[in-house]
Amino acid sequence: MEKMEKKVVGVCGCICSDCRLFGKSCGGCFAIKGKPCWLHEVNLEICDFYECSVINKGLKHCGQCEEIPCEKFWKNKNPKWTEEEHRKIVEERVILLKQLA
Repeated sequence: MEKMEKKVVGVCGCICSDCRLFGKSCGGCFAIKGKPCWLHEVNLEICDFYECSVINKGLKHCGQCEEIPCEKFWKNKNPKWTEEEHRKIVEERVILLKQLA
């Protein structure tokens, strides 16, 4: 397994550097200031995690927030995932973010 310091972790706990777009059209949510290319698919102008944590609360990521995991983690579900898969992914992201806090 690749060491964590080589990974780029986003505000929401997704590992940006694991994405197929990383290094091509995206450098991670900090580099693009919360405006990934997929926002139009969810009718947003800025990522709601980035807006809440970084812009509104002045945090580095959601792991520094007392409300983690908030409703954003539960409502932002990939339609291809089962409820069980989604729950597991949220739990993993929360653990990762709390380790970074």
